Amino acid sequence: MQEKKYLIIPDNKDLKLYEKYNLNTFILPLKDYSIGYNVYFEIDEINNLSNDYEIYVIMNKFLHLQINEFKKIYNKFNKNIKFIIEDIGLSNIIDKNRLVLYENHILSNYKAINFLYDLNIKNVVINNDLMINEIKEIQNKTKSNIYYFYTCKNILMYSRRHLVSNFNKHFDIENDTNKYDISEIVSKKTLEVKEEKCGSVVRYNRIFCASKYLSELSNLNLIIDFTDINEISKNIILENLNETNLYNLIDSDYYFLESDIKYKVGDLK
Repeated sequence: MQEKKYLIIPDNKDLKLYEKYNLNTFILPLKDYSIGYNVYFEIDEINNLSNDYEIYVIMNKFLHLQINEFKKIYNKFNKNIKFIIEDIGLSNIIDKNRLVLYENHILSNYKAINFLYDLNIKNVVINNDLMINEIKEIQNKTKSNIYYFYTCKNILMYSRRHLVSNFNKHFDIENDTNKYDISEIVSKKTLEVKEEKCGSVVRYNRIFCASKYLSELSNLNLIIDFTDINEISKNIILENLNETNLYNLIDSDYYFLESDIKYKVGDLK
């Protein structure tokens, strides 16, 4: 099987741990501009690491007035660093050759991707709530450079609200935790709600893993996000990255790849 390109979102700052697996491309959450991760990196740390590794910076928050703050620090980053952004307003600041647009739950079809291509946004992260046939259609009908969350605990949503502390306050609960596991009332699935100083994120507690269809994900840049994945599962993933049966070795889920979900942008008429 052809060797794939994997981009790692680490769960700690020791990137040397990944060298024995020949992994040298990393996505680093930028402090104060990202939410929901285990670790965050300062500009100096990112620049230093970019001397040894291929580095992307991820900013998955909508920034509002923070965009003006980022404008002041953008030129402090080394020129070889790329940026994965959720707030499309940053495309007015970042060189489009260094920009990867990550509109979570939005980029679900080739027409949207081709529209962005015509706007010179040629690097995009597609949804990982797509069926495998939809992914193949995107591969066949776009010229863009496509990124895809291949293995991760999916972020379902984020909010500027402090969901955990507000819950504790409302029900008069004395608890110092910043995280709750909750059971979703309709699906009965377990979700993880985690609060940070800038808001809260909700993740699905099972690991999404697309390895069953690894051979069909040609020409995609595959993202592995180790956030909130336990050490045993992490090691199994690292040791079996190129194995199609990886999904059987961990507590994984690939429901979206085989089930048609009628809520994606453009699906409902």
